[in-house]
Amino acid sequence: MVKSNPPTTRARYIASLMRETREKRKLKAAGVADHLGKTAATISRYESGEYPIPGDTFIDLLDLYGIDDPIERASLIEMNEDAPKRGWVDGFKPYIHNLANNVWMEGEATKVQILELVVAPGITQTRNYAHALISNGPNKHDPTAVKRQVEARLLRSRILESPNAPEVELLMHESILDQRVGGDEVTAEQLERLLAVSGLPNVTLRLLPRESWAHLAAGIVVGYTVFHLPEPLPSVVYIDSSAAAIYEEDPDIGLFKDTFDALMADVALSAEVSTKRIAKELKDVKPK
Repeated sequence: MVKSNPPTTRARYIASLMRETREKRKLKAAGVADHLGKTAATISRYESGEYPIPGDTFIDLLDLYGIDDPIERASLIEMNEDAPKRGWVDGFKPYIHNLANNVWMEGEATKVQILELVVAPGITQTRNYAHALISNGPNKHDPTAVKRQVEARLLRSRILESPNAPEVELLMHESILDQRVGGDEVTAEQLERLLAVSGLPNVTLRLLPRESWAHLAAGIVVGYTVFHLPEPLPSVVYIDSSAAAIYEEDPDIGLFKDTFDALMADVALSAEVSTKRIAKELKDVKPK
């Protein structure tokens, strides 16, 4: 059996998902091994991402674990097939898997750097703010999809205050403060949330001044997230767009890392000035 060296981020995610699903089904690794005709050591390596899961074996696992929704199965099977790849494009398929990848990486990361140019970072969004955005997006005619996507986004925010929370650097363009997403009341609630997040010991929140568009000179036209994952995992950049969720792994992400660090060092307002500007905007927008 060929050992993947080292496992890709997607392989680690698939492995983690299979382990968690087995545990939820209250199945022992030894029992799964017997069912598949494998050794317990092989199952352990599948669940750590050390060994790739062969296609037929993966389908057997989906059957054993009762994952029978055809859309979910097809998405997971494709994800497992793509696991050895060092970068990937998820395309516009079931929204939950893009978010699931992010939830997993945020939980594994030692540091997360987020550049946001248009709206408040997803990891900071309140329920009402997230709903206002998502309910006007591609799934706006599907209330169930909107509800699930909002819940998934709120799940991401929990990582900020979890016991093993990573270091988080948030870099937002100041023009985001001018947006009235969901109206003044929802916007005020979101600004209050940003101030609360900025006070967390593991979070640094800074603004790019309104007049600054230095990121354009570096060719950065959309926001992105850099996940710094522990060895042997590579660092990963996530770029979201209306058509696709794009992930890139080392060594292809130097531009994103370098641009983020340069903006923080040379362009961004200090954390203190940034929070003062958010507080001023909150005072202006908060319903009297």
